[in-house]
Amino acid sequence: MMPVKRRIAKQRAISVADELQAWSVLFGSGFDFFDDLDDIGLPVSRREGHPMAKEAWRRLGAEYLRRHDAAEPCWALDRFGSPGGLE
Repeated sequence: MMPVKRRIAKQRAISVADELQAWSVLFGSGFDFFDDLDDIGLPVSRREGHPMAKEAWRRLGAEYLRRHDAAEPCWALDRFGSPGGLE
């Protein structure tokens, strides 16, 4: 009998809107309280920030700020400054 070939799961494409939704709580507060990043396949971090937060902020921050209430605090803006595209 031939051994069964293991299949590697294909990574599914994530829309920008879904990725932004997953990062939104962390961008605002610095914490992923609801494990939203796990929903897009990123490891959960219980500490402030996330190892990939700065890169995500550079890509998604401008759109986040367009949708964000300016009266609310924004952890990522305070921590990383203006995202790419808003210089």
